[in-house]
Amino acid sequence: MKQILTYITILMISYANAQCWDDISLANSHAIAIKGETLWGWGLNVYGQLGDGTNINRSLPIQIGTDTDWLSIDAGYNNLSSAIKTDGSLWAWGSNQYGQLGDGTTTNVNFPKKIGTDSNWKSVCAGTRVTVALKTDGTLWSWGDNFSGTLGDGTVTQRYFPGQIGSENDWVAIYGGDHTMIAIKQDGSLWGWGINAHGELGDGTFVSKLIPTLIASSHDYSMISFGRQYTLTLKNDGTIWGWGTNNVGQIGDGTTTNQSAPVQIGNDND
Repeated sequence: MKQILTYITILMISYANAQCWDDISLANSHAIAIKGETLWGWGLNVYGQLGDGTNINRSLPIQIGTDTDWLSIDAGYNNLSSAIKTDGSLWAWGSNQYGQLGDGTTTNVNFPKKIGTDSNWKSVCAGTRVTVALKTDGTLWSWGDNFSGTLGDGTVTQRYFPGQIGSENDWVAIYGGDHTMIAIKQDGSLWGWGINAHGELGDGTFVSKLIPTLIASSHDYSMISFGRQYTLTLKNDGTIWGWGTNNVGQIGDGTTTNQSAPVQIGNDND
């Protein structure tokens, strides 16, 4: 009986501790999390992507600073981290070789650094060497490397400060991949830009795009998840679709053929 009670106690403690974590974001080699509006990180820290003021790798979660007003986070696709505070301000740290932190420099930063003075940021995500963010007014912004048009501004020019993508103000979500970005508009339509060598934009071509390009006429996408050079999506009707590189069957459509347009995975709709 004593052993059973001890086991139950351990389970209860583990469950209670697990409930303390509010959000988590994973990159290739590090993780960032929010717990009670405090910020934590662990994993690789060579570029300062943990934000603890050092470049020491951490095998256990370590608190990042002492601020208690963190709202949302993104660990990035590779070696950088971004976060938004409850006041709508944007913060970034880690690798900055291509200006992907948005602070006007190419200097790595190992602690959270406020980016600009705007206080209406809604969400942020990072691809490879590029960051894209959404404001509360529905506008889309990007900065960093612009390899194959990853910034979506119609150029291939690198940018060190946030710059607006087009003039539309009906964007609701943004997702970052490997030199590829995908966003959703209020009407549920899906748009992509950046590198497209393996069909990862899903627009039916293998041609890279410098501006947001409509992926499909269907307007019922609700969730996006990126792998390396491929994409999986969930529709409102409960079906799953995928496209992009498929050399080892990662799309899940029963083939190993790259797909340049969305293909349904199975027949399930739940």
